[in-house]
Amino acid sequence: MLVIKGRIAVKAAELPALLEAASVMTADTLAEEGCLQYVFAVDAAEALVVHLFEHWESGEALEEHFSTDHFRSFSEVLINAADGTADFDRYEVSSRVPLFG
Repeated sequence: MLVIKGRIAVKAAELPALLEAASVMTADTLAEEGCLQYVFAVDAAEALVVHLFEHWESGEALEEHFSTDHFRSFSEVLINAADGTADFDRYEVSSRVPLFG
């Protein structure tokens, strides 16, 4: 099981286009085999920061995602919108339990 966490500072003028593209990207990615969750969220404290959270069944599913047309198209939008460097981390998870209960 893999979790991807991303943080992207965004140029103000590009935020609407990024969020529109993220909506399409989310729908297309959730339809992929092996994608368990895919979420973009604007930071409540920093309006020009977007967070990405992904949950994948396997590394193979994630690698397949990287080869899709929608990933390549969205990457261009993301690069154009980014205000500086985007940070992405990959976590390999061996188990999962509920936080409460």
